[in-house]
Amino acid sequence: MKPITGTFIDEITWDIPSQNWGAKEWRREFDTMRQAGIDTVIIIRASRRDEAIFPSEVLGCLDAPDLAQLFLDEAHRCGMKLFFPSHDSAALDPTWSNWRADWEVCRKFLPEVMRRYGDHPAFHGWYIAPENCHDTPGVREIYQRYSSLMKELAPEKPVLISPWYPSDVYEHETPEARHANFRRDWENILRNTPAVDIAAFQDGACTCRPVEQSATYELADYIREAAEVCAQAGVALWNNAETFGRRFPIRFPPIDWRTLKRKLEICDPYAEKHITFEFSHFMSPNSMYPSARTLYDRYREEILGETEAQKGERE
Repeated sequence: MKPITGTFIDEITWDIPSQNWGAKEWRREFDTMRQAGIDTVIIIRASRRDEAIFPSEVLGCLDAPDLAQLFLDEAHRCGMKLFFPSHDSAALDPTWSNWRADWEVCRKFLPEVMRRYGDHPAFHGWYIAPENCHDTPGVREIYQRYSSLMKELAPEKPVLISPWYPSDVYEHETPEARHANFRRDWENILRNTPAVDIAAFQDGACTCRPVEQSATYELADYIREAAEVCAQAGVALWNNAETFGRRFPIRFPPIDWRTLKRKLEICDPYAEKHITFEFSHFMSPNSMYPSARTLYDRYREEILGETEAQKGERE
């Protein structure tokens, strides 16, 4: 089974806590990720509302610390590829019908990113930060406009998206109808967004009733269909293996190891690469969550084949 070799970095946090790391802690974390076999990092968002990961003139966040430079430099030091994200206003409605406001920001913001960081050796690709799951005119507008501008700015850099499976949107449909809708939606989206190169569907969103169904309910069907749709469109399929649990009254604890292993087993035959949301909070021995450290131990034993002697050397 393929290991997890990519991770998101969530530094402008939204619904998970900040770990309040500085340069020293991030340097340690990049070393840990390298030891775990991570070769790709994806920043989850470059900005949100009045926050940014660098001092942006476009957004008026001139006092923001330059985390983008820090992440690029650490990725380069560790031999990793970095996907740079777009702006995400956090104000898009469920169908993205109000896409124009975000686009007006991004059409100025992305060239600013390119001017500042485009020549950095670790800057490998782009990531479209807003996430959705089904086909609407607004979704197509965002994907088309963002990816086309990204390719105009840097034709050689691949464009990545990470949608979720639309179980919640089609919750009241039969399983057959849900999957027919999924195939129809993504055939249409990918056919109309030729500048998107990679799709990494979120494997934790495969069930419309997470309390009533297992955490892997319908995942095998969705990943198989995603593979067929992506192959038809010439888009690489990655699996976004979520390492947090969705089935608890609190948001969000590290996932049960057995569930993560089962998800990787299901998706492995279809995905070219496993990435995760997200290593640093939910799987790192440096995390604020103690159970992330033991998840890391189980992962290294079960997936990387680490022996007790090797674990002792690591510790």
